[in-house]
Amino acid sequence: MKTLVICFALLLAVSVSFAQDYVGDDACSGCHASKYNEYMNSGHPYKVTHTAGEVPGDDTWPHTPVPPLPTVFDNQLVWSDVEYVIGNFYWKARFVDREGYIYTGSETDVTQWNLNTQEWVAYHAGEVDKPFNCGRCHTTGYVEEGNQHDLPGMIGTWAQDGIRCEACHGPASVHIGNPQTHPANGKDCAECHYRDDEFRMPWKGGFGRHHQQAEDLSHSPHSFFDCVTCHEPHRSVLYNDGGIPDDFSCSNCHAGNEENSYYLVDGMENVTCTECHMPKMTKNAAADPNNEYVADVSGHMFQIMTDPIAREDNTTEIDGELYWNQDDNGDAFATLDYACYSCHLNDGMTLDDLSAYATNIHTAHASSVGDAAVTTLPESYRIASVYPNPFNPSTTITFELDKPYITTVVVYDALGRQVATLLDAPTHAGSHQVTFNGHDLSSGIYFVRLTTGAGSDIQKMVLMK
Repeated sequence: MKTLVICFALLLAVSVSFAQDYVGDDACSGCHASKYNEYMNSGHPYKVTHTAGEVPGDDTWPHTPVPPLPTVFDNQLVWSDVEYVIGNFYWKARFVDREGYIYTGSETDVTQWNLNTQEWVAYHAGEVDKPFNCGRCHTTGYVEEGNQHDLPGMIGTWAQDGIRCEACHGPASVHIGNPQTHPANGKDCAECHYRDDEFRMPWKGGFGRHHQQAEDLSHSPHSFFDCVTCHEPHRSVLYNDGGIPDDFSCSNCHAGNEENSYYLVDGMENVTCTECHMPKMTKNAAADPNNEYVADVSGHMFQIMTDPIAREDNTTEIDGELYWNQDDNGDAFATLDYACYSCHLNDGMTLDDLSAYATNIHTAHASSVGDAAVTTLPESYRIASVYPNPFNPSTTITFELDKPYITTVVVYDALGRQVATLLDAPTHAGSHQVTFNGHDLSSGIYFVRLTTGAGSDIQKMVLMK
């Protein structure tokens, strides 16, 4: 109880310091420390960092060093010339001047630092006084009106730099006053991970454009997925930090029936599904200098076209811009050069060769269907068992899901009061277990409730001490 009081006091104190509905993620960290600490090691909080003319500390970014500064119009920048840094997490860093305009330099200047390749590249070279108009997806609590810090180059105002807790979950002032409520009016991933207002898929220079994963997904067979179906949104994907949960597997869904099966391919038993079906065909900062078909972001179309069509021939020009082709159903496909040449560029195979091999690859070249690890999916969601029951003091609850869900497993007492939340997270299809320990509870009847997006199931448990 003391911890809870301190937590609420902290939240209330922080909320007073904000003049709007956003309370700031320092307030969130008081009660959600674990998620907060995980999230602060991901890239979203560092979409933009306010350096305000000061030299950033070595711990400003969790995984990358302080970037070098560019030379602009023959002037080597120093940190007193820089108001903001855009990015500097895995991919790239760009720099904003003290008036709020992005440094672009002359037509021959290179002002973007690519972290992976450790090189300077041009960014809108020669476009003088380019404003910072990235706030919609790089800040929290963004409003189009006004200029942040009254800087003329800053388009709009916001509550916090970077994508913080309230950017996704919504302003939390009401939640602070009544923690039983949930923040509302946050952002869905798709609100930022797109480039085209009509949800088409832009294509340029051999690759898809950066942050368009939601557009790709919307034209794929997984268009009914949420991003959290496959991603843990509070953790980084890029630094082996759990952004894709360890128990994630395509075979969670693609297993065990004739219509939707998971096949091994001879000679490719150690190749994961995503290596072929999510080739790196979207460019954020850089392409692989050694392979013209490899960029730095995985595609999210999943389907592979087995016709011998080159990537540049799978585009349509609209008003001077190139977009991925779509079929009559709105589906889009990765071409074989992305899917195969990412590994087999120097194998001497033509597109016709690739097409001949890839057609019906999961049946024509499969010696076995699945393996010992492939299991049949449940037909629905349910609590499969509570064992032991009666129990003292702990029991294991096994539940099954026929598809991925945002899943909760909650325990109630006989009066309907919630006594424990065992799970509240995106959960993949298949069989799962959670443990309930009633060591600090009285003997009696309890109920465990499984809730999914499709409904709920409940079972009775008896704690007998």
